Order: sequence, then structure tokens, then C-alpha cells
Amino acid sequence: MITEVKVGTEKLSDPPFFLGLGSCFVNNLTPFLNEWGYDYIYNPLGTTFNPISIAKQLKWIFNSIELNTPFKYNDIFHQLDASNQWQNVNKEDLLFELSEIKKNIQDYLSKNNKQLVLIISFGTAHAWFKENQLVSNCHKLPGSLFERQILSTQQIIEYWKLVLDILPPYVQVIFTVSPVRYTKIGLQDNFLGKSILRLAIEELIQHSSALYFPSFEIIHDELRNYDFYEPNGTHPNKTAIEVVMKRFKEFLQL
Repeated sequence: MITEVKVGTEKLSDPPFFLGLGSCFVNNLTPFLNEWGYDYIYNPLGTTFNPISIAKQLKWIFNSIELNTPFKYNDIFHQLDASNQWQNVNKEDLLFELSEIKKNIQDYLSKNNKQLVLIISFGTAHAWFKENQLVSNCHKLPGSLFERQILSTQQIIEYWKLVLDILPPYVQVIFTVSPVRYTKIGLQDNFLGKSILRLAIEELIQHSSALYFPSFEIIHDELRNYDFYEPNGTHPNKTAIEVVMKRFKEFLQL
């Protein structure tokens, strides 16, 4: 017997437009939000998994901070706060590309006189550090340059409280946790990381207007059968994604 996860509903005050940041959940939303007739862009700096890198990108978008100085390795400059497509032999060209991305997303945010729904999908609490500085993506550089650490609940909460404070009042934040299993780090570490993310989100929504959408729980409880996964056993398949997106539409009464 399957018990349905209670999602609830949240009616938005205005016809919204959307921005997604984080793991694959925000990528998967694209065809659905387009079909439903809503403006949507996601992950201008590429898919991002750890919550502090996601928060840092959000602060960058809203002009609160700048990204780290690009790291040079074998005559190539890498922006480690972004995915591995952001590398270039010319540092100035790389900085210009990033500035154009930022300009485009800020133009998108400013042209709409609607409520912005900011969808934040945390992937894992495990993060990589280079010389004690957190990075979003290792750019397939030598593993000896990086150290994996697990973020604490308190680290995530403290950083995100600062981010939530800088957001304009027309922004509605919706958190979710990616249901994807990160099997490369082992299932025990995977679920430890997911637990940390869920606890951090619960604290954040208790002290803000942010909301939580239970995509993780829908996949792992309602759709617990491996028939709802790709052959690799880690990523939800098309049918599972369609179920989650249907519930998301009902959640926001779109």
C-alpha cells in the first residue's frame, strides 16, 4: 500500500514567472513550465548541487557579491563557481562571457512586472573545497587539488539566511531536495547529505516566507519502485518526472 505524500497547495498572488537554480529538478521543469505558458530560465552558471554554491550564485545575480577569481591551470582559466563549460584560455574573454550571462539574467528579472517564483533544488550537502575555498564544480581538474567535505546544517542555514534577506519582496522562494541518489559517494553518505539538506530547509522555512515542495519524498515513498528509475537506478525516469511535475502544478495552483 502506498501512502500519498501530502503536498498542500499555495496560491500565488500574481501570475508568476520563474527562475530555477540548483540540481536537475530545475532542468526538468523546463518543458512543463513552457507548456503551461510561463516564462522560465534556469541555472545560468550550469547545474549546481551543493546549497552554498547555489546561494552564492544567487547573491551574484542580485549584485551582492562577485564570483571568485578564475583559477589558472595548464594555461586555461577556470571559473570554479560555475560548471565546467566556463573555462577559457583568455581570462578577459571568460570574464566577459560571465558578465553577459549576468546581464541577460538581470534583464530577464527586470522586464517582468510579476511575482518571481525562485525554485531552489538542493542536490547534496557534500561539497568540494580547493585550499579551504568551496567550489561549485571541479572542472575535471586533478582530484589532488580538491578535498570533499560535508556541509553542516548550521553552515547552510547561516549562509542562506543572509541570502533570503537580500531578495526583493516580490520573490517567492520554493525549496526542494533532489531525489537523485548520488551513489558514487555511497548510499549511506548520500542519505546523510539529504538529511542535512532537509533539516536546513525546515529551519529556513520556519523563519521566512519560503516554501518546501517534497519532490524527494514523492519519488522515494510514493514511487519507491525501481520501475520509476532509469536503468542506472539513480535518476527518476520520464514517468516519475511527469508525476512530480503534475504535483508541482497542483502545489502552486497553476
